[in-house]
Amino acid sequence: MIEEKNLPNAQRVVQMKRNRMMILYVFLFLSIGVFLHVRFDKSIGEAKDRENLSQGGTYRRPLESMPRTLDPALARDIYSITVIQQLFDGLIQFDQNLNIVPAISKSWKISHDGLTYTFFLKGGVKFHNGREIEAKDFVYSFTRIADPQHRSPGAHLLEKVLGVNEFQDGKINYVKGFRSLDKYTFEIRLSNPFYPFISALGTFHFKVVPKEEVEKPESVFAKRPIGSGPFRFVSMKEKEEIILESNHDYFEGRPYLDNIVFKIFHGAPRETMLKEFKEGRLEESFLPPEEIEKVVREKHYLFFRKPMLSLRFYGLNSLSKPLQNKKLRKAINFAIDKKFIVSQIHMDQFHLAKGILPSGMPGYDPMRNPYPFDEAQAARLLSEAGYQKGQNLPTLEIWSNARVAQKELNEVQSQLGKVGIPTTVHFETNWPNFESMLRANKAPLFILAWYADFPDPDSLLYSLFHSKSKNNFVAYHRPEIDHLLDKTRAERDYLKRMEMYRKIEEMILEDAPIVPMINHLFQLVVQPYVRGLEVNALGGPYVPMKKIWLKKRE
Repeated sequence: MIEEKNLPNAQRVVQMKRNRMMILYVFLFLSIGVFLHVRFDKSIGEAKDRENLSQGGTYRRPLESMPRTLDPALARDIYSITVIQQLFDGLIQFDQNLNIVPAISKSWKISHDGLTYTFFLKGGVKFHNGREIEAKDFVYSFTRIADPQHRSPGAHLLEKVLGVNEFQDGKINYVKGFRSLDKYTFEIRLSNPFYPFISALGTFHFKVVPKEEVEKPESVFAKRPIGSGPFRFVSMKEKEEIILESNHDYFEGRPYLDNIVFKIFHGAPRETMLKEFKEGRLEESFLPPEEIEKVVREKHYLFFRKPMLSLRFYGLNSLSKPLQNKKLRKAINFAIDKKFIVSQIHMDQFHLAKGILPSGMPGYDPMRNPYPFDEAQAARLLSEAGYQKGQNLPTLEIWSNARVAQKELNEVQSQLGKVGIPTTVHFETNWPNFESMLRANKAPLFILAWYADFPDPDSLLYSLFHSKSKNNFVAYHRPEIDHLLDKTRAERDYLKRMEMYRKIEEMILEDAPIVPMINHLFQLVVQPYVRGLEVNALGGPYVPMKKIWLKKRE
């Protein structure tokens, strides 16, 4: 809420403009939400089948790669997150429209100065080992995320918690800002305001875990986790499958499904998944671009789509010697015909990305388009970079984790070649190995998809471009950007914060550390007997499978 008090005339004009901007944001958001809600209901047809709701059954779901870990504090990849979301719960969660709603906390309050968050927990919520969850378990779980020994990718979201720096420096053995006030009251105190914080607590990192299980001698918690979620871990076969079973003691009630089987399609093309789906061995499948129109036309299966808060891009690692040259990075941006790739290679199954922030994300600028396709501009910049017509330019390696991107990579290689930028294409389909390559700065040019963890620009701009972020895979380092990102996190005025994020995005794009390519549409085909499937703009990893049920077949 914007408080308009005794503003001078000039400030009042600015405030009125901001208010109009807010109305526009809300209108666009609600328009998108209504359209998607109607499309979703039409596709799934849940309401009219409620009378046939049935308990039981197994849901077989594909994963395109093997999860690296099932420990929420350590997870980084969407494959891990997809499974973790079914095994664990946190204080809060997001609903289908990305509203923040209770999970294990039944309510909470935030102090007026934005420094104290108090959560009141539900009683009787249990871990899968049967022990009741108490406030002290959240103290342990969140302290563990902050512990530098674990190198949690969620640790940066706790930087503003009181005493975290002292704890991480080894000066004290606890975090002052985490307190168990009583059995069911958990308090978090911040040293400075961090206004995306409440949304950040809804991400997969901030799940509660049982200390006695995590710290067992020779613990294999990351591979045999004990959570509190709607499903329990049963078994895992490397590169084959992960099996979960229904948690009959779940605090929201027993899920409808008996089991979930995540089938691993390790680097396999989507045609392979679709084939198994059509043969009845999967309840859902992703679709190759060329199959979408046919599946929709035939109407034999249920199909729906939803825009996601995501970005797929080509990363240009600034530690790679030729890519240290900004003009070369800009030349690469201008040389790639993104519109052609989206329309002709991907059959418009994605939205064209023109910046870092996707449509639907607060702060999104629909007019931004800094690098339209322009071969002449690319050639000019290449020459100014000292590589006229590609002379003396080393061959750049392009790395990908999935062979499904082969057609796009071939086209990108061809387009870059036309302006004199030589490339070779390489694959590492094992996600942990691919991630390790990126972190070791061994991939000069790579293709990567990033999915927002929570609905705030911080989830992309800070995560991908702050020099201290563990997910800064392009080794981008600009002190001015670091300062602005830190400053924006503490800005209480929502509209001012969004204006600041827009400026930060503009500055980053001017440095060209990435080539923004596409924003994903979550597109899924499911069997006609599947009901209760909900997807929000965070995409597949956040599907609440506790709501899915299988209609009785007549």
